[in-house]
Amino acid sequence: MTRRFFCQISIIFAMLFTLPILAPASAFAKNQIERAETHVNNMMLDLQGFLDEGSDNVEKRIEAVTYLLDSYFDLPLIARFSAGAYWRKATPVERQTYSDIMREVMIGTVVRNFDQLSGLEYSPVKSTAKGEKLVLVGGTFTDQAKTREPVAINWRVTTPADGDARVMDIEIENISMLVTQKNENIAIIRKNEGNFSALIDAMRSKISQ
Repeated sequence: MTRRFFCQISIIFAMLFTLPILAPASAFAKNQIERAETHVNNMMLDLQGFLDEGSDNVEKRIEAVTYLLDSYFDLPLIARFSAGAYWRKATPVERQTYSDIMREVMIGTVVRNFDQLSGLEYSPVKSTAKGEKLVLVGGTFTDQAKTREPVAINWRVTTPADGDARVMDIEIENISMLVTQKNENIAIIRKNEGNFSALIDAMRSKISQ
């Protein structure tokens, strides 16, 4: 970790019970938390590396953002969840089309706002295991120039036993970005008589914005 980008990590674990039968569960939760924190810390280091390069080349920015999203986020899971119950009603072609367009929209959004990430310092706060496959990794973004208020952030990280850790959601000031997007998507589909293609058209229109 770089001194410039990270403050000293302080992790607060839940109190461990003394009953032997609970020891394996506690060890499992600790392993989950360590995997999730490592995943987020590596992502922040990569992000800081791209910001330090300071390139105004749009193609390089697109390449950097694409790498970050593909490497650290669970895009297939995000696509499924963001469509709600309508995902099951969509055809395989519609699902793939929506997933591809959503990924393109996410990349474009981050690329356009990439400069806003400069000058922010990330400080880990607290991580909590949520069940057997999810960890909430808490942190704070602070503007080094002190022109913006600190922002609390939670990364929802999946930690499957048979797969790599991946970010599935971001909570900013306790507001879930994924749930917000899901609600917007469902509203679009319902407004168009349950047609999943309407969501695809709406997402496609964002690419040119």
